[in-house]
Amino acid sequence: MSSGQHGPVTLRTARLLLRPFEITDVDDVRAYAADPDVSRFRPLPDPYTRNDALEFVKRQIQTDWSTDAEFAIVFGHRVVGGLSLHVSPEHERAELGYLLGRRWWGQGLATEAARAVVDWGFQRFNLYKVYARAHVDNSRSWRVMEKLGMSREGVLRGHWKMREEHVDLVYYAVFRDEWTPPTDSCADQGAGRARDGKVEP
Repeated sequence: MSSGQHGPVTLRTARLLLRPFEITDVDDVRAYAADPDVSRFRPLPDPYTRNDALEFVKRQIQTDWSTDAEFAIVFGHRVVGGLSLHVSPEHERAELGYLLGRRWWGQGLATEAARAVVDWGFQRFNLYKVYARAHVDNSRSWRVMEKLGMSREGVLRGHWKMREEHVDLVYYAVFRDEWTPPTDSCADQGAGRARDGKVEP
């Protein structure tokens, strides 16, 4: 693939716009990431300040999309979470990650966003496998993995140090020949935005 094919993209699903982060997303990021329920299973700063959000957004903007795709999840007119796909080209695999604001839990948004990005990853990078991991007690997260058709591969004990505690991580994965593509998403393979940059009703 040419280098142009590895630039940022915009994906659209039935309810969501998935696009690269923008500097104007800082306040939305702080609003969802500062929630203790959101940070409970993630090593986020506590308290989570506007400067933390600013540094996060700057890092997302600078990422190299040939190996690290970082999507902002836009619902309505707000960024309500983020989603990443970290690619290991030599092994033809990628790690999926996602975070969604508590206000939007229970609506299937994380699954909808993740399904679109996993499908895009399989196509764009010709992946053999996509996997994800979560704190073993974070049942909301690994239920998303199960809804994507991922299978539990195992638990790594004490594999992650978070807030001075070694915690267990559960791993899930799906292979290309097991994957069921979504029917409600599309992609803009360039770096531009989908029309006005807003989710249409």
